[in-house]
Amino acid sequence: MLRAVDIADSADRAWFSAAGRSARSAASGALGLLSPTWCHGCGAEETVFCLECSEDLHALTRHPFPAEQQALALPLLFHGEGVLVMPVTAAGRYEGLLSRALLAFKDHGAITLARHLAPALRRSVELAIERTGPGTPGPGPAGWTLVTPPPSLKSRLSRGFDPLQLLLQHALSSPGGGVLSGHRQLVYTPGVLRQSRKSSLRSLNPRGGRQKSRGARARRRSLVGSFEITARGARVLPGADVLLLDDVLTSGSTLGELYRVLEAAGATVHGAAVIAAAPSPGADDEFLLVSASPEA
Repeated sequence: MLRAVDIADSADRAWFSAAGRSARSAASGALGLLSPTWCHGCGAEETVFCLECSEDLHALTRHPFPAEQQALALPLLFHGEGVLVMPVTAAGRYEGLLSRALLAFKDHGAITLARHLAPALRRSVELAIERTGPGTPGPGPAGWTLVTPPPSLKSRLSRGFDPLQLLLQHALSSPGGGVLSGHRQLVYTPGVLRQSRKSSLRSLNPRGGRQKSRGARARRRSLVGSFEITARGARVLPGADVLLLDDVLTSGSTLGELYRVLEAAGATVHGAAVIAAAPSPGADDEFLLVSASPEA
C-alpha cells in the first residue's frame, strides 16, 4: 500500500522534473492564449504590473507637492490672516505611468494595482496633514474625518466597486484604521454623502459626456447639486474637521462642490489630498502643473 508520504515524494519529483517544467510551461502558455496578461505600465507579458514599473511608480510619487495652483475651481478658505485657495496635495502628475496605472485600476478591472497606488495616496495624505499646521497638543490626537466623493450610479454599475474606498483599505493600515500624524488621527467615514437622484440619472446618459472633456466652468455647473448629505452624515458632520480625498485633481470642481455641501452641513474642510493632478482644461499657462511641482 502506498503511503501518503510516498505519494507526495513522487508528486514532487514529477513536479520538478524536466517533463514537469515543460508541462507547466505549456499550460502557462495555453492559459496565456485564453486569458493573456500583460503589465499595465510597460506591456511586459505574464504580469499585471512588473517590478520595474512598480519601482518607477514609487519614484514618481515619492515627493508629494502642493497642486492647488493649477485648479481654477477650488474654493477660497477664509482664515484670520486672510483668504487662500483650499490647499490640495498631490502625490504625482497625471501623466505617463501614473495615469496608465490609475486608468487600469479604475476602468479596466486591475484591482491588484491598489497595493501599488495606495502608498502614493498615503504619502499625499500625510503631507496634506502637515500643510494644515501643527495642530493643538492635547491628551490624545484630534479626530479628523476623511471624506471621498460618492461614486456615481454609472460607476457602481460598471465597476462594481468604489476605487477610492478600496485604495483607502490598503492605505489606512494603522491599528485604528486611520492615519496618525502629529496630533491628528484621520479616520475614513463612508456613507456620509450620496449622489443626488438627478445626478445619478444624468450619469447614465450616454450623451452626458465625461468630466475630463469639459472646461472648468462647465464642470462647476454640472456638479452643482450632485451630492447630498445622508442620515449618517447629518449625525457625524456637524462640527467635524474634514480632509477631502479624490483620485485625480483637474479643475477642482468636484472638491469645490464637496466643500460647499460639507460646510453647509456644519463641517470644517481643511484641505484635500489626491493621487495625481493634471492641468485643468482652459487653465492659463501660468497655472500649469509643471510650475507647481518641485521636481519639474
